Amino acid sequence: MNRGFNHRQAVTEEWFRIRVLPRVSGVRFLPYQVRQLRSEHLPAMLRDGDRKSMARIAGDLVKVSARWQCLPFHYFRYGGYRREVSAEGACSYLPEAALFHRLLPRVNRDTIGLDDKTSCKKILASAGIPQPALIASGDRRAGVTSKGQAVSLMDVLDHASSFGRVVVKPSRYSSGGAGVVIVRPDEDVFDLPTYAQRWGTWLVEQHMPQHPDLDGLNPYALNTFRVITLLREGAAEVLYVVLKLGGAHSATDNSAAGGMQIRVHPDGRLDRHGYDRYLNAHTRHAVSSVPFADHRISRVTEVRELAEHCARLFPQVPFIGWDIALTPGGPVVIEGNSSPSLAHIQRTHGGVALKLVPALRSVMDRSII
Repeated sequence: MNRGFNHRQAVTEEWFRIRVLPRVSGVRFLPYQVRQLRSEHLPAMLRDGDRKSMARIAGDLVKVSARWQCLPFHYFRYGGYRREVSAEGACSYLPEAALFHRLLPRVNRDTIGLDDKTSCKKILASAGIPQPALIASGDRRAGVTSKGQAVSLMDVLDHASSFGRVVVKPSRYSSGGAGVVIVRPDEDVFDLPTYAQRWGTWLVEQHMPQHPDLDGLNPYALNTFRVITLLREGAAEVLYVVLKLGGAHSATDNSAAGGMQIRVHPDGRLDRHGYDRYLNAHTRHAVSSVPFADHRISRVTEVRELAEHCARLFPQVPFIGWDIALTPGGPVVIEGNSSPSLAHIQRTHGGVALKLVPALRSVMDRSII
């Protein structure tokens, strides 16, 4: 078969993405890891009265570094220095460097349809997936409503006045909740032109109410599930489910804003403890008297099934982290992420390398045809 220009271009782009970009991004990743180590993880270790001796920690670091062939920043991120964590247990934690620079570039491909939030919403809508209504989207120059009507940046929120609260967020190139703003169009003063100059492409969507099972845990934020799916040979599997609870003074559920994560079992049961970004264990949220251990969230089966349905819509992106809200009417998809937070998974599930690495290798290096 004669393969044309488009195929050759795809192969070239694939080579660049797998061979070049990880090296470039790895150079920028190192300073970030150092900053995290100095500002968060080392102080957390020094405050921990249950840490190992320095001799044991040094021995662990040698073993972890040899196992993963990278600097062992993740040893401190996941509390490998604690007495109850054996050296083998510390080695079971997957380093961010291994996931994001060695595995994911050869697993997830053609991610633009997923990572561009506006495009993702259109793909999901074409399949009838429940999600917050798209009100408008645009760039630094102008916007367009969901009905295709061109509108100036100054007038965008006028079209959102009937929705009550709305969410404004970047359409691309953001993570960790960066740039997400909740606005009441009839009450708040919001400068969309300035926002657009900073973030580039953007979208405005409906803000969703949440189910009473989640409102009882934290009523001040839309708390969502992070559902990690893997697509193999057309079959979607849920690997992990994590509930993200917003912080006591935050309207979003991101850990950078004081949030925490809790493991969710298939039957809807929560684990006994939730964990913040410093690995502090919490038995309940700061604004609630409801203990995690006795709490069961209904309709989690529907949440899992919805994530599996969504996963099948993106065959070139086998490993996805879905953010799903549970509303009084059922689950709705907020967005998908082609670089799921490894920290969320390993804070709540422990070291996942023994299971996750073989799973990812099983879908690596598929042919571009």
